[in-house]
Amino acid sequence: MAKEHAYFLAENTQKRHNRTEVQQTLNHLPGISLVRIHSNNHLISVDYDSSRVSYDQIENCLNHMGYEIAADASLIDTR
Repeated sequence: MAKEHAYFLAENTQKRHNRTEVQQTLNHLPGISLVRIHSNNHLISVDYDSSRVSYDQIENCLNHMGYEIAADASLIDTR
């Protein structure tokens, strides 16, 4: 198991139904272990097993949901 962590910078994460939709949809992908939404700074944080799902697959899933990913936000402080 190759545990990874990724942050995605995305707009429209403040609305509760959007957060719920993102969490439910990503949790259906194989290998996703945790999805957190940081709506104050528009971040979607994902813990995943990279042997089962790739960063690109997660990003594509978010794109299909209508979220345009501005950047890999791995270096953004979420505290």
